[in-house]
Amino acid sequence: MYSSNLGLAIAIVVALGLAAVLAFIASLLVSNLKAGAQAREMAAQARREAQQKMHESSMQDLRPLVASLRSLESSEGASGWPIRFDIRVPHEVVPVFGIEAELEDLLSKVARYAAKVMSPGATLQVSARVESGQAVVHWRDLDASDASPPLARFLEATQAAGHASARVCERIASRHGGRIYAAPHAGGALGLTLRLPLPGQTTSVAG
Repeated sequence: MYSSNLGLAIAIVVALGLAAVLAFIASLLVSNLKAGAQAREMAAQARREAQQKMHESSMQDLRPLVASLRSLESSEGASGWPIRFDIRVPHEVVPVFGIEAELEDLLSKVARYAAKVMSPGATLQVSARVESGQAVVHWRDLDASDASPPLARFLEATQAAGHASARVCERIASRHGGRIYAAPHAGGALGLTLRLPLPGQTTSVAG
């Protein structure tokens, strides 16, 4: 009687253990299937975004996009825009293959951030050039008294509006194969630099 009960108990324990193992295997299988489906969806989304970017992209010249920042002064009214622009662009084309609206948005967001953090009446220099197979835009506060002025800390912004704008600019730069980061230029104070690959160049952009 005792041995039969013991045998039954052992059989139940073994069955429960086997059931637990099977349940674990099944959960792993389901997890792998879900992960595989998610990976395929992410890959498909990436392909759709790449196709959309190719469809919306065209050859752009950064010079008129940078020069158009001057319109912000008039759009804010006679006394509404607190800083001045010093726009520097070369005679030669500064070409990139990209989405005009996104590039304009990036340039505008940096300029509007500069208007909030720079001293009233200060001058924001925005320059565009071709350098080492890259299209380069640089922003710097010509009146900065600090080696690391607030403009250069754009990507470190913690306030909601500044943080959101910084993340948008980073995404736009990344979507165009480039990056935006704090860096000095021509011996001036620390500013912001945007680097994008020239058409036909590799999308890997180094600082």
